[in-house]
Amino acid sequence: MNFTWILDNWYKRIAAILIFTVVAMGLGWMVFSDFIIRGVADQRLALPREWLLAAAERFPNSSRIYLKLANAEIAGGAEVAQIDAQAESHAMQAVNLSPWSFQARRLLATAQELNGKHEDAEMSLRRAVKLAPNHAELNWEFANLLMRRGKLGESMEPFRVAGKSKAGLLFSAVETIWRASAEDVETLKTFAGNDTELSLAVVNFLIEQNLIEQAVSVFNSIDKQARERSPQSRELISTLVRAGQFSLARSTWLELMPGSKAEGAEARKSLIWNGGFETDAVEGLNHFDWAIRDNKFARIVIDRNVGRTGSRSLKVVFLGVDTTSLRDQVQQTIILNPESKYRLECYAKAKDLVTPEGPRIALIGQSGVIIQSEPMKAGSYDWQRMAVDFVAPANTTSVTLAIVRTPRFAYDDPTSGIIWFDDFTLVEQ
Repeated sequence: MNFTWILDNWYKRIAAILIFTVVAMGLGWMVFSDFIIRGVADQRLALPREWLLAAAERFPNSSRIYLKLANAEIAGGAEVAQIDAQAESHAMQAVNLSPWSFQARRLLATAQELNGKHEDAEMSLRRAVKLAPNHAELNWEFANLLMRRGKLGESMEPFRVAGKSKAGLLFSAVETIWRASAEDVETLKTFAGNDTELSLAVVNFLIEQNLIEQAVSVFNSIDKQARERSPQSRELISTLVRAGQFSLARSTWLELMPGSKAEGAEARKSLIWNGGFETDAVEGLNHFDWAIRDNKFARIVIDRNVGRTGSRSLKVVFLGVDTTSLRDQVQQTIILNPESKYRLECYAKAKDLVTPEGPRIALIGQSGVIIQSEPMKAGSYDWQRMAVDFVAPANTTSVTLAIVRTPRFAYDDPTSGIIWFDDFTLVEQ
């Protein structure tokens, strides 16, 4: 629809000019007012309280100016108690002008708490959180207010929201709850619930408090798939190892390994993981798995076509280099009970093995070799059992199982041929 106004005389022309002028002045004033309000309300600009009062009087419908005025009065409230009451009034005015602004209600709650109106402050923050349910700092303030009011249980949810919304607040939330609960682990478990991220934060916090067993208990309560996916799981095991908690580290590691609970009874009794080499390694979870690498004397691989009881075995191909040495090319960390009796055994077969002295299986501690088997014989033969009984040293928990060959002299003849190893077991007698 078109509207046409024919200005065919001076009266109409003057009227049009007046209307245009009034509209233009109105729009100009609105733009100018908005410019002034934006400048005054800019939080980066510090203005005297008197200026803010004058601005509020001049623009009584601006919630932003009242918000900044109340903020300034709260900042100065430590010196002048009367300003706190005025701050509450001005914050309330900001809320009335912008009832959907969570910032206004948040500031009102601060003013109310300064004036000792704790119940009113709680109500204001509740309404603010409803307006911005995922705001990290707002939920943090609400949780702390609830905690100060003795409502620790009710503070859990806003603490969770704050911690999950902003990573830097998660550890602080755990620490705050820990102190408020008089260092109660069960309260931290309640806080974490079934949430993987929160549970891992509690685990890391408990480790820092040197509460290792409690940390592992919380960790093991997390869904296994979530534990397997989390990079923090790897770090937890490494932390336990560094802390000397080898048994806990290995049991925690075993919980993460695929198929650990599906093994047979005999396999589960063994302290050696994957003694038949049937299970693939898990990237990043090599703490108690086989560590295999070559050196200039031998090439070492998992043979997927040869096995004694399964379909795989460990294959060592010697390269015919003189003074052959093996020490850490094949190894696995093992946890022992001090002074307990054990039997270590495996099976090996050889093809065209030529050597002045064959390799052995050995357990190595910090001070050197604890026990080792007899050396393998040269020649070609089918699977033969290698075994050795021993008593674990009194001061040793973590040892290394390895396939070793140590030359007796500075030079000995080359070693060549192939050896397969399979079905490693280490059982307590």
